[in-house]
Amino acid sequence: MSPFGFSVFRDAKTCCIFIGLILLTYYLIMDIILFMRFKTVDIVEDSKAGAQDELYSPFTHLSVKALMNDHTSQYIISPSAEYFDTITQFSTRFSFITPNIISFTHLFLGFLSGKFVASENLHDRRVGVVIFHIRTWLDAFDGVVFRSQSGTHLQFQSVRATLGYYVDTTCDALGGVFLCFGILFYLWKRFDKPELPTWTKAQEAASKTGLLTNGHTTSGRETYSKKYLFWKVFCYGLCLACAGKFWDLTVGDFKEIFQTPLKDPKLSMLQFELCHSTTTVILFYLWRIVEGQALLQYILIPIIIDKIWEFLNYTQYILLFIIVGLYLICLLYIRHLRTTLGL
Repeated sequence: MSPFGFSVFRDAKTCCIFIGLILLTYYLIMDIILFMRFKTVDIVEDSKAGAQDELYSPFTHLSVKALMNDHTSQYIISPSAEYFDTITQFSTRFSFITPNIISFTHLFLGFLSGKFVASENLHDRRVGVVIFHIRTWLDAFDGVVFRSQSGTHLQFQSVRATLGYYVDTTCDALGGVFLCFGILFYLWKRFDKPELPTWTKAQEAASKTGLLTNGHTTSGRETYSKKYLFWKVFCYGLCLACAGKFWDLTVGDFKEIFQTPLKDPKLSMLQFELCHSTTTVILFYLWRIVEGQALLQYILIPIIIDKIWEFLNYTQYILLFIIVGLYLICLLYIRHLRTTLGL
C-alpha cells in the first residue's frame, strides 16, 4: 500500500493539477511583488541596461516587454537562463556561439518535438513536451547571449530591423508550426476514418471520471474528415499567430509611448500617470495571459494528460475572439494615449 503522501499522484492529471496550483500561487505572489515595484518606478529610466556584473531579477530593469511577458517565461525560464549564463559565463567563454546559432538549434528541437508529439504513444508525446520546453528555454537563452554580447545586459526590449530579430522570430514561429503539425499528424494517425473523434456523451462521461480517451469511443459516433481535423488544429495555430503578432505590435506601440523620454515636465508626469493607470495595468496583465508563449504553454498541458482533442474543442473560436478583441481595445487605447501626450 502506497503512503498517503504519494497516493494522490497516481495519474498525470492529478499531478498536473497539483503542480498547476503551486505554479499559480507562485505566479500570483511574484506578480504582486512585480506590480508593487512597478507602481514606484519610471520605466523610461528603469528600462535601461544594467552593469555587466549585475545579477538578474524579474523585478528590476522593468520595460513594457517585461511587464507584458508571460508568467512562465518571466519567473522560470528567463531567470534560469540568466543565472546559467552568470554561473558558466557561457556568452563570453563561447563567444563564437552567436544568438542565431542558438536560434537554429531550438528550431531543430521544435521539429524534433513535433515528431515526438505526432506519435501514437503517450510516453513519446510527453517526451515531445519535454523537448519543446528545452526549445523554449533556448529561445530565452539566445536573448541572454545577445544582450551580453551587445553590451545591453538586462535590457529587455526587441531590437527590430536587424537580422537577428528576423531569425529569432522566424525560428519561434516555425517552432509553433512544427508543434501544431505534430498534433495534427497525431490526430490523423490515432483516428482512422471510421473512428474519427467527436464530442459525445460517452466521451463527456469518460472525461469526468478522469479516463484517458483521446476523444476516442467505439460506438455511436459521427465521422469527420482529415480536413475537419486540420481545421481544428489550424484554428489554434491561427490563435498562436495572432497572439504572437498582435502582442509584438502592442509591445512596440506601448514602448514608443511609455519609454520615450519627454522634454516637457508636465507631459513627462502625465506619461508616468498614464503608464501606471488601472487601464494600462489591466491591459498589460491580460496580454501576459494570452500572448503567444503563454498559449504554447497551455497546449502542452493537454498533451501531457492526453486531452488534446478536448482542449481543441473548448478553445476553437473563443480564444481567437478574446485575442482579436483585446488587440482592438489596445489599438483604441493607444490612439487615445498618443492624442493625450501629443505623440
